Amino acid sequence: MKEITFLALSDIHGKEDIAKFFIEWVKKQKHKFDFIIAAGDIGNPQKPGSFENIMSALASLGKPVYYVKGNWDVNTKCVSGARDLEESSPLTFGDIVIVGHGRSVKPLELPDAPVRVLVTHYPPFSIMDRGKKLDGPHQTLHSGLPEINYLIELYKPRVHIFGHSHSFGGVDLLVNGTLFINVARLDRTSRDGSYIGNYALITIREDGKVSVKWFFLNGIWKRCGNCGRVVHLPKEWTICRKCANRGELRYVRIEDKFSRIKLSVFDLKCKRTLLRKILKIPIKSIKDKTALEDFLDLIILREVSDELRRKHKYVISLPKDRVINFYGKRQNGLIIPFSEYLFSRRREILGDRLLALMEVFSLDKRVHVLWGVDELLLGTGKVLVISGEYVLFNARLIECNSSLTSILLAQGFRPLVYTLEVTTSYRSVSRAHATSDAITGIARLSSIENSSTNDVASEIIRALTASTPVNCNSSQNANVDANDPSKLPPVI
Repeated sequence: MKEITFLALSDIHGKEDIAKFFIEWVKKQKHKFDFIIAAGDIGNPQKPGSFENIMSALASLGKPVYYVKGNWDVNTKCVSGARDLEESSPLTFGDIVIVGHGRSVKPLELPDAPVRVLVTHYPPFSIMDRGKKLDGPHQTLHSGLPEINYLIELYKPRVHIFGHSHSFGGVDLLVNGTLFINVARLDRTSRDGSYIGNYALITIREDGKVSVKWFFLNGIWKRCGNCGRVVHLPKEWTICRKCANRGELRYVRIEDKFSRIKLSVFDLKCKRTLLRKILKIPIKSIKDKTALEDFLDLIILREVSDELRRKHKYVISLPKDRVINFYGKRQNGLIIPFSEYLFSRRREILGDRLLALMEVFSLDKRVHVLWGVDELLLGTGKVLVISGEYVLFNARLIECNSSLTSILLAQGFRPLVYTLEVTTSYRSVSRAHATSDAITGIARLSSIENSSTNDVASEIIRALTASTPVNCNSSQNANVDANDPSKLPPVI
């Protein structure tokens, strides 16, 4: 295997002044490398032409530039000397294969090679992916994508280069044979406005081993005040990026048995199974069991939403603040924090419908309110109406409050409860409407192997479904009188 070195960077966000400074800095440092990898967010959609100008500047270093697009790279044009990895992957350099995913996460067929390098903009879910809630793809503090975890499970890369999560930029972490390298962000500045962005020189040696050297604009070599290593840092910094983030870089191996989990979702209004499926979980790239719970919560929401789309034209998942805005009473200038809504549960403040939802939210933060939205012919045109108001939650919550189902049904909500069960079976489970006897398991991993709790959850569902199933096949709006506004479902 021939040794190869490449310069990796990301997250310039259209700041052409920093890009120009970077070019001169690299020339001054006399770095030796074979090509450049840019892991997204190079341009700025509010600065037309910035992507192309920065790419041209990078290409002026005389080396090929390979890139993936980030969430800031919108309406970009081709640039001479720069290639979009998503359009040209996989690329082979001797015994090294490089594959890039920007907008698309559809897996590609890769040739056999001793070393595979994956390039994305987003991190994998839970690996160095802390971000701002509003900026996260799923409105969470995880800015990583589960789709990337599945790509890692498939490709088994030796190296994964990404950006996006600025908090962990300048850090590399070895997990289960993959070296994760977060190269965000080149446009970092100090308090006085000096450029202190980071980038990396990554070398894959002849024996397949990988080394990473971190550099900072305007940086100097110094000894880290914590680990004692000699590292390149901004002048005012005293410890390296890895030491600064060491409290959040701890990885706890998840047992192999959690790689396949049976998901069962039950509709308590219709008294039948909505969904049964074996979930394959990419446990080797998930940080710990807490992250696995968050991962499962996201996957369950996706699976249920996809299933509901078989019935509805659109399915909308409401963030918690929107739940309060839509179902709560107008407060006439009062400022009421979410915690008061959650724990006071005063009917005069919340109203009956929000009170019913808060009964569920008070037991578990992983509760989801979903709307099934359909078109309704009204007069000479069509309107969008909310034809189903679903509340998705863990079946274990019924153990805490056995009246949850009746409370929600009384307010017109449609409870969907789910259970999880560790399984070693590789056989797919059909989505036919099965009996309640087939539904076992619980949702929290801390109790997923607890057979006594497991039996309790199953008995609860059996009791709830002992009566004759309700026919829910017909549309909820089938008998709506469009001439009587009082009988119309909520209109969006």
